[in-house]
Amino acid sequence: MKARAIIVIDYLIDGGFKGAAEEQERLEEAIGEIVKDNDRVVFHQIDMRERRGDVPPDVTKMKFRTN
Repeated sequence: MKARAIIVIDYLIDGGFKGAAEEQERLEEAIGEIVKDNDRVVFHQIDMRERRGDVPPDVTKMKFRTN
């Protein structure tokens, strides 16, 4: 069986892009530790973007395109 986990984390970061880059590095390290030595994980990727608005998304209603 194949499965995909989708995790949404909203940040409020002081320091603009530099602060966001530092937080992204921390997130990448944390996820790396989670998937390290886990034979079930075949791929992982992290993408951090600027967030707009104050309403959190509903991940059950999100649609993802594969191009």
